[in-house]
Amino acid sequence: MRYAEVAVDAPVAHSRTFSYSIPSLLSLEPGQLVWVPFGRRVAQGVVVELASAPQVEVTRDILQPVEPSPLVATVGLELARWLSDYYLCSLYDAIALFLPPGFEAQVRSRLTAVPGNEDLLPSLKAQSRAAVENLAGRRALGEQEFVKLLGRGGEREVHRLVDKGLVRRQVDLPRPRIVPRYSCYLLPIGARDPGGAWPEPPDRFPNRQLGLLRAVRSQPGPFPMSLGNKEFGQGVADALVRKGLLAMEWLRDETSAASNAPEHGIAPSFTLTPEQAGAVSRIIEVVDDPSAKPRSFLLHGVTGSGKTEVYIQAIQHVVELGQQAIFLVPEISLTPQTLERLTSRFPGRVAIIHSRLTPRQRFDQWWRIREGGYDVVVGPRSALFAPLPSLGLVVIDEEHEWTYKQEEAQPLYHARSVALELSRLTGAVVLLGSATPDVETYHRSERGGHRLLELPSRVPAPDSRTAPMLAQVEICDMRQELREGNRSIFSRRLAQALRDCVKAGRQAILFLNRRGSAPIVQCRDCGFVASCPRCSVSMTYHGAPAERLFCHRCNRRSRLPRHCRQCGSERIRQLGIGTQRVVDEVAALIPGVSVERWDADATRSGVSSGEIMRRLQSGETQVLVGTQLVAKGLDVPNVTLVGVILADVGLYLPDFRSGERSFGLLCQVAGRAGRGAERGQVVIQTYSPDNLSILAAADQDYAAMYRQELQGRQQLGNPPFNELVHLVYHDVNDNFCQRQATAMARQLRQRVYAQGLTDVDIVGPAPGIPSRLRGRFRWHLVVRGRDLHRFLENLSFPRGCTVDVDPAHVM
Repeated sequence: MRYAEVAVDAPVAHSRTFSYSIPSLLSLEPGQLVWVPFGRRVAQGVVVELASAPQVEVTRDILQPVEPSPLVATVGLELARWLSDYYLCSLYDAIALFLPPGFEAQVRSRLTAVPGNEDLLPSLKAQSRAAVENLAGRRALGEQEFVKLLGRGGEREVHRLVDKGLVRRQVDLPRPRIVPRYSCYLLPIGARDPGGAWPEPPDRFPNRQLGLLRAVRSQPGPFPMSLGNKEFGQGVADALVRKGLLAMEWLRDETSAASNAPEHGIAPSFTLTPEQAGAVSRIIEVVDDPSAKPRSFLLHGVTGSGKTEVYIQAIQHVVELGQQAIFLVPEISLTPQTLERLTSRFPGRVAIIHSRLTPRQRFDQWWRIREGGYDVVVGPRSALFAPLPSLGLVVIDEEHEWTYKQEEAQPLYHARSVALELSRLTGAVVLLGSATPDVETYHRSERGGHRLLELPSRVPAPDSRTAPMLAQVEICDMRQELREGNRSIFSRRLAQALRDCVKAGRQAILFLNRRGSAPIVQCRDCGFVASCPRCSVSMTYHGAPAERLFCHRCNRRSRLPRHCRQCGSERIRQLGIGTQRVVDEVAALIPGVSVERWDADATRSGVSSGEIMRRLQSGETQVLVGTQLVAKGLDVPNVTLVGVILADVGLYLPDFRSGERSFGLLCQVAGRAGRGAERGQVVIQTYSPDNLSILAAADQDYAAMYRQELQGRQQLGNPPFNELVHLVYHDVNDNFCQRQATAMARQLRQRVYAQGLTDVDIVGPAPGIPSRLRGRFRWHLVVRGRDLHRFLENLSFPRGCTVDVDPAHVM
């Protein structure tokens, strides 16, 4: 087995590997990270398998391993192959999800001028000749800097200069950015006499060596070598090791525990309701029976029905069996109370993964997880790739959330689909939970793909015998408010409810899924709207203290204009509302009220989500205003009022899932009210009071929304009745981008015709929404049908095309 199939860090077709020979002095295993020559450069790769024969006649040698042991387990390699095949991404991109933080790196090459070939300079272009002459006066120059000197087409020109012998390339293989830290400890060697005393060293023994020897022997555990060097001097310990009196032991250091949830004492005991006990019993039955199929559950329970306790009881059983569990949440900051309950139930055994950890903390935690140091791993979608040695359960809380779909970098996976494949490979049970399940998930459970568990009622609080009722919901028609002269952002009903709530010492949550003070800044004379020069979206006005315009797509910022750029008018006005304006309006409505904002801007400004939650739970915050961060995971008994400022935000987006998402958000935020002894009240303000999604959310009627969505999707052929693949083309040139998308649509339609397919549709191309992002234009098209992987087999996509299988959005 002197050959290895390697997945290389390069833009190649999905699932493709390259054959390399293994040098005689190297011993490699599948899962090892290695450096390999690839074309004219050196790249990282992962050994996928060993082989006795290569795929090609001539192979190149692997240069060297990055780490002496495999970093990716066999299950990880198998799951990565599935990810590559299913999401049509390179195999290396899929495997990279399993690598420890800090191990990915790229080679940075340097160039030097080769003396003695000056006679070839006149044959070069003027810019290339100037660049080579510039290089001759230096010791070395980074390749990227030299490419800039060459101008357009610089990368190709570098290769020509190297081939002509004018320039020499030197490659330095970088070390990983983060490596394990080890500390050396000293241990005594030898046997004690029956009285427990150590034998005395020989006469004329050096005093410093004698002092260190006695210090090590008197220490109950390992003695730090750093302490020995400090107290007795450098080299003393080495001398004792050479004499056979001490031994050295190297132990890996770990950073302090990385957790953003406070540790608590003994967790409170919960008495399960019959519905909860039945759900736990069915889950345990499947966990204990490896042959049971299917091994996935959908736990559908109304808000406040005790889904979290079912999760914890199932995890408890898995841990008692000696296995581990993964607990996925849409976002760490959304579920502080869930984390609190987990850390109190499994003190010191919960690893919490999130982006605010330092690279060193993430690295050390990855290794400790791999060594079995944790029973439960909690985190967003990336926690699914934690290297747990014995996985028994995967919990996906709020499984309907679109944040479980990766949308920024390949592979564009969905955590729910990956968890189900991981279950197939390992036998672990997958537990999906939601008050408003994804329509496709619920449809699959109806067809037997998941075992369905229902929790139709709320559970009583630990100090109560009666379960709280669902909140009373009222829909306010804002059109009627305008007709009757109310120009406030609050309906009269919501304004009065806010006053009464604060006066009674209760708390309220106001929900608006839009940041800032005003989403539009417009000239009243000519209609000009301040827009982002890099994105085809309007700039959002943020009031004090920023007093700036922000693009929520690329984070570009600018000053609020005093004059219209188009006509020079000073009649510049801010239109619309955002969370920042809602805070100002609440303060004006109820003077002296304690109001706080919780959205992405608030957390970026330095206020932690944990601190916001602490103030709400303690009662310091009387009114909490926020985006979808306030819609989930909050269980505060004193919150009796929830106000939805504008339910229409997102309702009419050109996406077939917009109605379902609006329903889910409204149901979730309504569930924050009335979790204590007093029944909650919810006021939903809307300009579309007859919209079925809003009506169904007001009644917490998931079945009505589900029937409507299913009927509409069946008519249009959308999931779950068909598969979708979303192709998005990006380029700085709008015409070129459009031509690329049009050519691909024509090629796909020809393929449909050639194969005689009647169940595959090509929708588009059309400009994306928005049509421009970060300076790059967007054109997209949708492939809809059945067995799309077979239809797209062996089809190559040009650079600049993003292939999104099972997209969360089709805009």
